[in-house]
Amino acid sequence: MSQVDILVEQLGKLTVLEASDLAKKLEKEWNLNYDEILQGAKSQTVEEVEEDTLFKVILTGFGEHKISVIKAVRQIAGLGLMEAKKFVESAPQELKADIEKEEAEQIAQLITDNGGTTEIK
Repeated sequence: MSQVDILVEQLGKLTVLEASDLAKKLEKEWNLNYDEILQGAKSQTVEEVEEDTLFKVILTGFGEHKISVIKAVRQIAGLGLMEAKKFVESAPQELKADIEKEEAEQIAQLITDNGGTTEIK
């Protein structure tokens, strides 16, 4: 049995008070500040949550209404006619990224109303 396995087994046998005491001693011995560590972890978690509030709309297809979808893509992305045509023909493509959910839903609805298909991620 390795030293790590033995240590894990021994730590598993500690009471809550003993584990708390161990944490305090390690904090002092290794010059750790758990409050700062926890604060850093919380801010990282907040950033991850904020990232989940931004969405992207992916054009997945145009069905039988290619021209209508091209017009909608031109309106959304501000592309010229040829760029929008190439964009639509090369679906699936990311139409718009890093937007709020409400805007993503509006864009998806506009594409759907014009005969295209989208996906929101």
